[in-house]
Amino acid sequence: MVTSWLLGIWRLMRADVTLDFAPGVRMEFLPGGHLHYHVDVGGTDQVIALLYRVEGDLLHTDNPDAPHRTTVRIVQGEADVLLLDFAGAQAMFVRETDVPLLPTGSDQ
Repeated sequence: MVTSWLLGIWRLMRADVTLDFAPGVRMEFLPGGHLHYHVDVGGTDQVIALLYRVEGDLLHTDNPDAPHRTTVRIVQGEADVLLLDFAGAQAMFVRETDVPLLPTGSDQ
């Protein structure tokens, strides 16, 4: 079941170094279980199209183009913060409010 608070764009604020998140990472949660993972590569926004679902406090993601599935504990924090807990290593995201979402049903 999709949790409505999760929909939108989340920008990486900080992460444990062991997670190896690139600076500027954004996650765009869309209706219908679609997730666009944005990474800046040499000044160009590269988008990895993923699928996601939420079960309780677990976020499951899948990359249909490459066999890679991940499950992580997800927490809605204070002041519109998204916390991902990878068995102790954590990443904190804040909601982007100035970036428009792609229209529902977009394949971009």
